[in-house]
Amino acid sequence: MKSAVLIFANHPLPVLGPDTEPDALALALLKDTLRNLADVDADVFLFLDPGQDPSQDKDQARATLGAGTFKLVSALGRNRTVQQRNAFRLVFSRQYERALLLDNACPDLPAHAVQTALDSLGWKGACIGPVPSSGQESGRIYALGFHTEGWMTEAFDQVDHNRPDLFHRLETLLLFYERKVRVLPEYAPITSLGQCAALAGRCQGTRFALLPSVRLAEKRPA
Repeated sequence: MKSAVLIFANHPLPVLGPDTEPDALALALLKDTLRNLADVDADVFLFLDPGQDPSQDKDQARATLGAGTFKLVSALGRNRTVQQRNAFRLVFSRQYERALLLDNACPDLPAHAVQTALDSLGWKGACIGPVPSSGQESGRIYALGFHTEGWMTEAFDQVDHNRPDLFHRLETLLLFYERKVRVLPEYAPITSLGQCAALAGRCQGTRFALLPSVRLAEKRPA
């Protein structure tokens, strides 16, 4: 069963700017995330922001990110929500049966957790990964997955992904359409470089402490 993992190079953490050198820590976070995903039995699609010259953008991104098995694709759509919807459409049109959209800075999310999420996507299946609630922000998600028989554009067309409490609104919609919804374990992706201290702290004493991004995070002033 063919599986795909979908990542946007600049969502939610901006990494690859059009005319500027990427921040070293932001770039390391993306690269470590891609490196972990190499152990997942899936093709990884990295979507670049729409540009004037897609071919040149891909060459530049490959030079910046280095070698890897991930596939570079130019995102299509007027905004991020439409681009994410179109990303699912793309892989399902290429005969993939399972697809998982993942935040771009998840360096300490184990590959086996991603594999388990993909394996859970059976017929009419969907999965949602909630982010732990905080005082300022609640209801965010770090992952959204579909089986090709459970895929529905309504998850993007009928749900505003920029409003609070996305997790519960998405879950309600999927259940209404009788999808088999699996809730993944909570995980906190990095959405801003101000979260560096938290990343370094939770990785202490684990194998993730050796990652380049975590080492850089330890040196970044709080």
